[in-house]
Amino acid sequence: MNESGTDILSMFRHKLPVPLGPKFPPSLASIALPSVLAEYCYELSESLQVPYDMVLCNFFGVLSTVAQRRFSIEVKEGYHESLNLYLLSPLPPGERKSAVTQAARRPLTKWENDQEKVVGPLAQEVRSKRLTLKRAIDHRRNLAAKAKNSQNRDSLLQEIRDLEEELPELLSIPRLLADDITPECLAMLMEQQGECMSIIEAEGGLFDTFAGRYSKMPNLDLILKAFSGEPCRVDRKHGQYIGLKHPLLTICITTQPDVLRGMAMNPEFRGRGFLARFLYFFGQSRLGFRIAEPPKVSLQVERAFLERVELLLSFKTNSEITDQSQPLLLSAEAYELWKGFFLLIEGELRPGKSLESMTDWAGKVPGQVARLAGLLHLVSSGKIESRIEQSVMLAATELGKKLVSHALYAFHDMGCDALTSCAQAALKWIKNRNIEQFTFRECHRAIRGRFPKKKQVEQGITMLEDYGYLVLVPIQSSGVGRPSSPSYKVHPAVHEQEVTPKGVYSQPTQRDTACCATSAAVGAGEGGKPPFDPSVYAKEMEVA
Repeated sequence: MNESGTDILSMFRHKLPVPLGPKFPPSLASIALPSVLAEYCYELSESLQVPYDMVLCNFFGVLSTVAQRRFSIEVKEGYHESLNLYLLSPLPPGERKSAVTQAARRPLTKWENDQEKVVGPLAQEVRSKRLTLKRAIDHRRNLAAKAKNSQNRDSLLQEIRDLEEELPELLSIPRLLADDITPECLAMLMEQQGECMSIIEAEGGLFDTFAGRYSKMPNLDLILKAFSGEPCRVDRKHGQYIGLKHPLLTICITTQPDVLRGMAMNPEFRGRGFLARFLYFFGQSRLGFRIAEPPKVSLQVERAFLERVELLLSFKTNSEITDQSQPLLLSAEAYELWKGFFLLIEGELRPGKSLESMTDWAGKVPGQVARLAGLLHLVSSGKIESRIEQSVMLAATELGKKLVSHALYAFHDMGCDALTSCAQAALKWIKNRNIEQFTFRECHRAIRGRFPKKKQVEQGITMLEDYGYLVLVPIQSSGVGRPSSPSYKVHPAVHEQEVTPKGVYSQPTQRDTACCATSAAVGAGEGGKPPFDPSVYAKEMEVA
């Protein structure tokens, strides 16, 4: 380093800047998932020109839907996990979220349509017979009320009892999916459908409903308890009592980041552990790097995945739905891998460690990894084996480690206040313009579109000073005229190659969307990997 560089570093006491927040999380594309799942995820992401991570999130929602009642995972004796998941993949508008959701739900909606064709006529016949009998009962009840003597009344009451015994039970057409639904209706629907239901949507309207869009009061009891299958009773003044013994719910929402931030502002969502139940999947935007004629998904790859889903759905169709699910057991090697992951996370929950501020989420992630292992196992082979092997658990734990960094990013973004946002905006301006020294007036002029108040910018600049990005340069006053604007020197590390690699656009941690690309043409990936992989550039988070 030359003499001038040494002088600059001495101004910062030879210390590196402290990160303002976690980096944009690494892509999940590098994890060796079962080929049936990974290949279809990759080809669909290329066909739609969307992030791999968003597609993977939706497919986990599908697998969770078809497995949540039929199977469970026994981590060790006395410790079971169900296989339902709560999933969120936040992406800004224009990312083709609806197209991904529709593609993922296709085998589920096909199954529902097939069931309606089979069960629909029978259900209609039962409803018709029941309606006729109820009218006959009502007619006799009116006659009994007008009976002139007890003998006639008793005779009519006996006829009513006989007709009530003939009333057939209503048949419900089997369903897997719900959409825009209130908590009360969700409880009724789950009662009809073996206490299971899934919500796989591209919008976050569900959260507004559960936050009290119609009732003006948040109602999260069912959605909280259905994550782990806790009993739930629903009593309403003018409604029917509903008692759910073991409800299981899958939620997979591909929503906009602002919806996620709005949820974090609601104390009910964070305070009661709602946000802590979700796995977060962030994908690098491909906007600006998409191609006009992307490759199509091969029929062989699509068929292989759909056949696995159909196989799992056949278990749901052909077996009676009970509280007893088929347990998937861990091999000794798989259990050791899971235990190692558990201890790794446990150490990071200690004071001063990386997960200290989000123990509500991190305390659940070992169980989430066990659920992921169960789903990966079900999709990994042509027949259902009861024992989960080491390779599957290895993929699940590697996925869990990366999802920790995704969650760190999510919780940082949800809790990012105006002060941090202003500091990040100023730092982005410094990086994009390759600025080495500037005045406060220049910075304020550059970012005043978002931060018009001088006080805001002053606080943001002070934060950058405190974190070691800037140092105030003393200015000698002339004593005449307008005082000079404060001047700041930028730490050399801000512009170093490893901070912002060549060919990669920086990804802010707040509102702005960015893209990450290599020199390879988008859509021209080799070796079964996406043509661009942000994990090549993003430093892997080491939870140790």
